Amino acid sequence: MNCRERVRHIINGRVPDYIPNGLGGCETQGLHILAYYKLQEVLGLPPAPPKICTFMTNAVFELDLIKKMQGDIILLASPRMCKSFYRGENINALWKEQILWNKKFEVPVRDSFSRKSDGSIIWETAGGSICPDGGYFFDWIDLNNSAGSNSGFYEEIRELPNPDDYNPSHDLSDELLRGLEKSARFLYQETDLSICLGETITDLQIQPGGMIKWLVLMKEQPEIMREFLDKSVKSALSQLKQLNQAVGKYVDILSIAHDLGDNRDILIGADLWREIYKKPYHDLFQGWKKLTGMKINFHSCGSIYNILDDLADCGVDIINPVQVSARNMSAEKIKSKFGGKIIFWGGAYDSQLFNTSETYEEIYRKVADNINILKRNGGFIFSGVHNLSPDTPAHHIKAMLDAWEDNKFI
Repeated sequence: MNCRERVRHIINGRVPDYIPNGLGGCETQGLHILAYYKLQEVLGLPPAPPKICTFMTNAVFELDLIKKMQGDIILLASPRMCKSFYRGENINALWKEQILWNKKFEVPVRDSFSRKSDGSIIWETAGGSICPDGGYFFDWIDLNNSAGSNSGFYEEIRELPNPDDYNPSHDLSDELLRGLEKSARFLYQETDLSICLGETITDLQIQPGGMIKWLVLMKEQPEIMREFLDKSVKSALSQLKQLNQAVGKYVDILSIAHDLGDNRDILIGADLWREIYKKPYHDLFQGWKKLTGMKINFHSCGSIYNILDDLADCGVDIINPVQVSARNMSAEKIKSKFGGKIIFWGGAYDSQLFNTSETYEEIYRKVADNINILKRNGGFIFSGVHNLSPDTPAHHIKAMLDAWEDNKFI
């Protein structure tokens, strides 16, 4: 069974020869670019400057590394990845060297960085995001969403946003579609990897007027919030139709994201989520299934236990990153309750749960335990929990991969 066949067995409810290795297969199942150097070391590959894949500064997984790692899924594209990365052409001209954290990386030629006198780094072409001195991630600074200190703020939030002002595009650019088509065709013909397309269509993460106004809107004017979401659904389905025509015959999985949970529960509460979001998600995902065979890979961090049944009802096929450290999200609990209803992508290694001081043997045992729970009767794609952090020790990465290798058969 090759990689593509293995993944298609899992996502279509069948049991493959063994569980697929999905590390690096989507934007939120990879690792930080500093940790990528450690992965190269673990695999015995010569160190090569990683390419930055997303605003989270995680790494593009190169074809040679995926093969060495026995990976089964490849990420076709993400918003920060050069559109023609996997076209089989000379792509060197699309990337340039960049020094970050005293190491060499590659970034798209369009990107620019600067350093302030306090040591912080500004990612100029990513909205002026800031990485503070000593940090490893870039923080998005939203100057339009600050309460400030003036006394008129609470009057201002009563001026709720107007859905007439929100008109998301119903079209993806022809340049994007043709680039994705060419890249997908190359990967499909030149490899046997399963292809996962990154977050491309309009999602339902909008917060009209900023977080505070969004919260007020849902409680005081829910019908207005539903108008915003309805526009997002129509935009997403129109774009999805175009996307399917371009890459649907090559791509197995398409990602969409909405961070609904924190470490405790659903951020806005499960009842309010059902009141506001369940119908739009049902409309989106049922329409999705009529338009394309690409499976729905839904990303949400945190504890989403209390709406996993709802998401399955709406049509979600795959959940990532499976944050087993969050409340009610242990591998045993979610597999017992939702196994057979939804596919879990991730959950093997949780950076919040595991301490960097732990030994190889300790990590191996914990990862193996999670794998053996989540793989029961299939419905599991191996990976970590979200992107592995830059301080993940090399021996943890080795223990994680070794635990998969030794326990991958169902």
